[in-house]
Amino acid sequence: MIQTQAAWTVNRIVAFVIGILFLILGILGLILHPTSGNIFGFQVDLVHNLVHLVTGILGIGAAYTGQSRRFNQVFGIIYLVLGILGLFPGLYFAGRLLGIMHVNGADNLLHLIVGIVASAVGFFVHEYETGPASGPTIGRDTPDRP
Repeated sequence: MIQTQAAWTVNRIVAFVIGILFLILGILGLILHPTSGNIFGFQVDLVHNLVHLVTGILGIGAAYTGQSRRFNQVFGIIYLVLGILGLFPGLYFAGRLLGIMHVNGADNLLHLIVGIVASAVGFFVHEYETGPASGPTIGRDTPDRP
């Protein structure tokens, strides 16, 4: 069930900010360096730009569908793992991480920081929702908060 939200919870704000930032990075990457290049010190290529676009769209979508906590959990783990994998030179094939996309030290640091923040918020910041005559339940983001 899709749920609209009135309250801007911590999980919702984090998912939305991550979504906006990654959407902007993806768009800038496609405009400035669609095949390969460097934006603000971060290495990008077509696959990397598309990953940023998809992450951005999912983050914004999660912020408006009551799935921001789940997005932060999943996104946080994926980017944390991606950042850790990027630290091992043996995992680069033809100059690409796992042979898929270009990344550099700045990318790895960003992936680690964003992964830690998103997963910490997703797993440790709990928001509550109150259903009709059901009492408070832990789960999705808060639809209304007094």
